[in-house]
Amino acid sequence: MNEEQVARLCAIAPKYGLVLEHDGLVITKINDAPTTFDTAKYMPDQFIDLLSKIIATQMKADLWQWQ
Repeated sequence: MNEEQVARLCAIAPKYGLVLEHDGLVITKINDAPTTFDTAKYMPDQFIDLLSKIIATQMKADLWQWQ
């Protein structure tokens, strides 16, 4: 990914329930959780797939911890 794509992804992410922060090409936060994903290592569709897997994992954890 390039910096323009990362900025665009961070701008559209809230539409899908995500809050992303970045510093250049590095995603520094996902929904207030600190992280260091170097987006330069991914194609845009690959990174979106990775974000989808992160959200799916969080949803599964929430489901099993539901009371």
